[in-house]
Amino acid sequence: MSDADTLERTLDLAWNLLEAQPTHPRVAELALQVLAAQPERSSASMVLAYHRESCGDADEARRLYVRIAGRRDGQFLWAARALRRMAAAEHDHAEALRWAHIVLAEEQEDWDDWMQLGSARALSGEHEDGWRQLDEAVALCSRKTPDKLPKALGKRAEYLLESLAPPARFIAAAEEAIRADAADSWIALMLGWSYLVQYRFDDAEQLGLRLLREDPTEELAQSLVETARTMLRIVENAQDKDISLADIRRTGAIEMAWQRLRDRKLGIDLASALAALEEVMPADLRATLRPGASISKNPDRDRIGSLVAEDLVAWHDGQQPGSGAVWGLAEPFRLMSAAEIIAMDAEIDADQAGHPDWPENEVWEQVMTDDDGTYLVAVAFGALVKRRPGHPDEPVADSMADWIWDRVAGFGGRDPRPAPAKTKTLPTGLPSVSGTSLTGVVTTMYDALDTSEQSAAYTELRGLFPRPSIRRSVVGPVPPSADGVEIMVLDGLVKKVTVDVGLCPSADRVISGLDLAGYRHVADDYLRANGALARDSWVNRANGEVTVDYDLAGHRLGLVWGSGKLVRIIVAAADS
Repeated sequence: MSDADTLERTLDLAWNLLEAQPTHPRVAELALQVLAAQPERSSASMVLAYHRESCGDADEARRLYVRIAGRRDGQFLWAARALRRMAAAEHDHAEALRWAHIVLAEEQEDWDDWMQLGSARALSGEHEDGWRQLDEAVALCSRKTPDKLPKALGKRAEYLLESLAPPARFIAAAEEAIRADAADSWIALMLGWSYLVQYRFDDAEQLGLRLLREDPTEELAQSLVETARTMLRIVENAQDKDISLADIRRTGAIEMAWQRLRDRKLGIDLASALAALEEVMPADLRATLRPGASISKNPDRDRIGSLVAEDLVAWHDGQQPGSGAVWGLAEPFRLMSAAEIIAMDAEIDADQAGHPDWPENEVWEQVMTDDDGTYLVAVAFGALVKRRPGHPDEPVADSMADWIWDRVAGFGGRDPRPAPAKTKTLPTGLPSVSGTSLTGVVTTMYDALDTSEQSAAYTELRGLFPRPSIRRSVVGPVPPSADGVEIMVLDGLVKKVTVDVGLCPSADRVISGLDLAGYRHVADDYLRANGALARDSWVNRANGEVTVDYDLAGHRLGLVWGSGKLVRIIVAAADS
């Protein structure tokens, strides 16, 4: 047998062993034997690179893949795909996107390459374009390799979840994936929880029961069924219960459960963020943190709060007073201890009237303080806000986990979160606009703001909406409204009018000329042309809704968008 034949047999043996036992040390020995005789043999280098990657030596594997790619020979495409895969695994979304484009410059017919491009684009912040790319990859698979369609459908659902797609978009993809392959229990489980987010409790219960028939020990499926049945009882007995479905919606409890489950799956939850922070925490910050505390036997455990405070206390039970500056931020907030949280809650309970900024029936957990009366507080839907006496809450982060991940990134650690959606930057801090050329019902709403229920403007407003719900407390239950309109009256004055576009029969008259079925940028252009100034925008990660606030005639005008459609119009007094 010739030397060439011996090398070929050695290389074949290396490939076969790699496939059977990728971490076996004999794989590297065989590959190196070939490379000793033929140093430029890219196929042998690929075997060695795959082996190093399987063994967890990412740096050496990457070095080998880059060298192979540089030769531009028959192994180039496989090396590029490997580099794309490694970048994605390390949450380096920009690098994964770069290699996804490089791969497609070489090969256009593989549906999975297009799927990877869609995922990389969505994770890099190009959400809509990336999600559309995923749909196109599924269509390509159905044309080219229809036998692979169940796999493509499953991948699309998985990548939508990874890129924080709103539940409505994930549900459609997940349902299609489950119809094609009912064996994917994880997608089915996430589908069940996303049904809850859309308040489809019957569907959630039935899917959970199906999962329990397959595995009766699955705790998340048990929790899914229990939650669905609890919600069904609340709906069934709404008239006899102190807690209404509207109360549940306002807390964001179901949305937070979905978000927590999804974030845990993706490794971007609070626990993962705290673990990552431990790896990069500066010494001066570490020196100010107290050891973690177990609160399982604390009689006042309920005062600490299970939203995020319990997790933070278990991680580190507070921080030395006056040490907030070590976080390196403009405002010196520090972690509060369990004892401080409990004492503050007791003080608020003892004198609720003296603490109007801490409503009795709302969701909130104070977790950080600047030691001067201002706090960082986790509220409904998991958002983190800044709360100071006599001022409206100010948004700080989408969640406590996001705040921690921002610190991880600031200290030089790797941030695994998908990039936020790339949207047009809106100006902030603009002065109010005097007067407005907008016409329609909105002018009557503006006239009624900050007026009393005895005013002519309020009477005219009630005439426009004969059966609105009237809310007289920030925390009280909201009666159902046939009009899809809620009027908030606080201390005898009209403070806010909210119109549900899908329910209000006269929604098309609220702002005459505004295309309710149009795109967000079209609505934005129309409002700007009529005197509105864009003030701020934010995304609710729990449900994907985007809120855009405008300054108009000394008050606020808000448009809420969901799944590409206008969902609500909000008119509010400037101090609401």
